[in-house]
Amino acid sequence: MAIISKLISAALFCGMAHQAYAADAAAPTAPAFDMGISVTGVTNYMDYGLTQSNNQPSLNVTLSPSYGIFYGNLSATTIDYGVPEPRLETKISIGVTPTFGHLAVDFNLQRRMRLSDPQFDRWLPYITATYTLNDNFTASLGGGDYLNDDPTRADFLELYIGSTIKMDNGASLVGEFYFDPKSDISGAFDYSEYIATATIPFLDKKFEAIGKLGYEQYDPASGFASYLWYRAGLNYNLNDHLIFGVAYTGNNLAAGADCIGQAWTGTGCDSRLLASITIKGNLSDLSK
Repeated sequence: MAIISKLISAALFCGMAHQAYAADAAAPTAPAFDMGISVTGVTNYMDYGLTQSNNQPSLNVTLSPSYGIFYGNLSATTIDYGVPEPRLETKISIGVTPTFGHLAVDFNLQRRMRLSDPQFDRWLPYITATYTLNDNFTASLGGGDYLNDDPTRADFLELYIGSTIKMDNGASLVGEFYFDPKSDISGAFDYSEYIATATIPFLDKKFEAIGKLGYEQYDPASGFASYLWYRAGLNYNLNDHLIFGVAYTGNNLAAGADCIGQAWTGTGCDSRLLASITIKGNLSDLSK
């Protein structure tokens, strides 16, 4: 747990450094506490082109408290796959994001757990640095350490590179690359992930078209099949608090052993049309 203590100490140090930096630049303003709340229901929880809810409806509830540059996140999602069939996936995190001019450094400590499937319980300390070149381009570099509770599962590092291009009309293109060396259960094989996301708002940003394309790359000797996945969706923002969405998602995995190895079920790799509804808001909205 030494790395966790070092991460927290570094986060507190940078938080104080940020306050000192801000004090030199201008008179500091009192940080305001806020709480974001989001509830999303979806007809099928699809992630990376695979069902995470056994092709059944899923519910996600997320609480996001914040105070100045400090923030937290508590998320719970209903799931259904694997053995012994986990039913709930939770993520709890705290973090701080000091800024130094065009550079923002995010220190985050996350705890991930699955109800009835503790072999995936783990800590994840993560650091990400993002440089904002201008209003249209940002670049990020980061890394973290997956620390598994299960002593039979090897801990492993993750490296991250990302960039975002934004247009003046609100459209954006995001590229992400993740590299996890020696990340399988035995700690012998590498894994890489590539994701590209394009977002195009239209009709006064009431509608939003979203396209995602990803590639999951596994070492052939690991026993897992590499595959391509995709997602094409359309969101309708009724207002700032209510969003309706539809999406079509799938992958190029063939039925059989490759699919079962990735999705835990023979029908988990089928392409699907899904619908979602999100209700969200902040405590600060009540004072408006």
